Amino acid sequence: VHPNSNDYNLMWTGSHLKPYLLRSLTDIQKVNHFPRSYELTRKDRLYKNVSRMQLAHGFKTFHILPQTFILPTEYQDFCNTYSKDRGPWIVKPVASSRGRGVYLINNPNQIVLEDNILVSRYISNPLLIDDFKFDVRLYVLVTSYDPLVIYLYEEGLARFATVRYDQTSKNIKNQFMHLTNYSVNKKSGDYVSCDDPEVEDYGNKWSMSAMLRYLKQEGRDTAALMANVEDLIIKTVVSAELTIATACKTFLSHRGSCFELYGFDVLIDDTLKPWLLEVNLSPSLACDAPLDLKIKASMLSDMFTLVGFVCQDPGQRSSRAIYHSSESVRRSPYQKLQRPRPLSASDAEMKNPMPASREKATGRQGSSVLGLSMEEIKVLRRVREENERRGGFIRIFPTPLTWDLYGSFLEHKTSMNYMLATRLFQDRAGLNGRLDARLEAVDSHALFYERKLVSLELRKRRRCHGKARAARARAAGTSEPTKLSLKSDTEGEEEEEVDASEEEELARVVGSLSDTQVKSKPKLSDAVKTTCKEKLPKTLDKKTRDGGDPCLQKTDSESQFNLLQVLQKHGNLSKVQARRAFSAYLQHVQLRLMKEVGDQIQNPAWAAKEDEQMELVVRFLKRAASNLQHSLRMLLPSRRLGLNDRRRILAHQLGEFIICYNKVT
Repeated sequence: VHPNSNDYNLMWTGSHLKPYLLRSLTDIQKVNHFPRSYELTRKDRLYKNVSRMQLAHGFKTFHILPQTFILPTEYQDFCNTYSKDRGPWIVKPVASSRGRGVYLINNPNQIVLEDNILVSRYISNPLLIDDFKFDVRLYVLVTSYDPLVIYLYEEGLARFATVRYDQTSKNIKNQFMHLTNYSVNKKSGDYVSCDDPEVEDYGNKWSMSAMLRYLKQEGRDTAALMANVEDLIIKTVVSAELTIATACKTFLSHRGSCFELYGFDVLIDDTLKPWLLEVNLSPSLACDAPLDLKIKASMLSDMFTLVGFVCQDPGQRSSRAIYHSSESVRRSPYQKLQRPRPLSASDAEMKNPMPASREKATGRQGSSVLGLSMEEIKVLRRVREENERRGGFIRIFPTPLTWDLYGSFLEHKTSMNYMLATRLFQDRAGLNGRLDARLEAVDSHALFYERKLVSLELRKRRRCHGKARAARARAAGTSEPTKLSLKSDTEGEEEEEVDASEEEELARVVGSLSDTQVKSKPKLSDAVKTTCKEKLPKTLDKKTRDGGDPCLQKTDSESQFNLLQVLQKHGNLSKVQARRAFSAYLQHVQLRLMKEVGDQIQNPAWAAKEDEQMELVVRFLKRAASNLQHSLRMLLPSRRLGLNDRRRILAHQLGEFIICYNKVT
């Protein structure tokens, strides 16, 4: 619509809205900024808010920012500190972005005194990868400040400097060494970009998950690191919660009118402590590289799905204007208007609060809203529905653990936060004092941050294939097998599958053997049968030990099948059957690698072909291992080793992958 039009569902803007625009928002309109969110995104306001929390709750508790001074007001304090610690220090304008106006100093005389300059202690011991400094861009979504609801996206960007880090003062003016902003480093002649979105650990911009997988391989505790990052994010948002929540109550007529995506820039030091550099009001959504597009497109898609929009014809709205205006006079100014019909996922909850798949939980759901006002019921249902639509976003506040840890820090004393925590987590058993439960909660998110992100295009293809399979199943009069992986109450995970191209590559390896090794090749149907036996529980094995074949018995999700017969009849494999067949396929490759080669190793042509096929297996393992839900460290053989040693090591690693693949799928 035209920028001056009022007939919109979403207003996406790069700046704050004027109070009169906020007050004019209807119950079906949303805007992507909260009033006064500059309390987080202006560096001076952020520093003052965090300093206030340090005074109230202890310096160590809120030690998330490097030591900072605002000049010229605190110039004398800075000079006194400088006399004890000569730095270096970093100077930043309080309201700039993209590295503009940022420079390092090692003497106060080097500062150009202007209004609103921020001077912070420079983190001189950053964590390095291949001797390069980097920071991490994280995407944080807040959907409400009263009650406070915070989500963190599972994927982010690690942005590297373009010159190797050197702590000596002679390089203090080299921005390409000390600043990690993409806007700065893309101007460097040493900047390296990557054109393949599936290669996430090459060049000057990595995915956050690739960075975490690298650190994990180096023996670093990435679960603790990300727990500390979540801690930093929650404390940062909590520090501004009072001011922003108060502004929402003052300027907004309806709850749910605002949401906000923040860009948190975090630097990690060599002790794995994360430091907050800044919070960006409107993080860049530009896609200068395929990896940008992969991450940002998925993140935006999941964000809009989570937030939920009421899609209404503007022409219908005008006919309801008189009703709204007369009705709003009688209502509380901060209470949502009732809607005559559900218009989208976000408001369908009013008419149908529980989907058909959740009808069994009616008793628990019904009791969970007893004693609540209509406004509280709406808020509770909205938060629950958001969480079910969250996609790749992870709700980090409130959770049972984070409510216990940070609930007391909330300064906006309303009943909504307490209501939300007590109603969402009715089944929790006092997490305070339970170390094992705390550690379990810390580790629960680590897998999400470390797994490789599935692109938006692939997710769409999978949905289309799933719908097509369901349609074929209905046409054939059969039903889809029960899913083996279920979402938990706190976190859900989209199934990760091995990429089809990787399976085709491996097919070439096995297919090329058919001409020379037919005699030693076991039947594929026998291999599937073996896999089936391995997967059966021991209790089932006991029942069939007296001569019955357990694979001929019907298991919970699948019955025994003959792969060759299914394919010859042009039939379709179910998801479980396909996975079992692929697992048997991999076992065949492993058996071949374990087989003695004899005199063939002396044949250069055979050795070259074997080398090529082993390289395909290595490439498959490198890519497929990162797609598993469970972390699997691949120690692949060096080309310097002899052929027999490489075959043996590769067979062992393939066996480890098969075990993990079977568990996951």
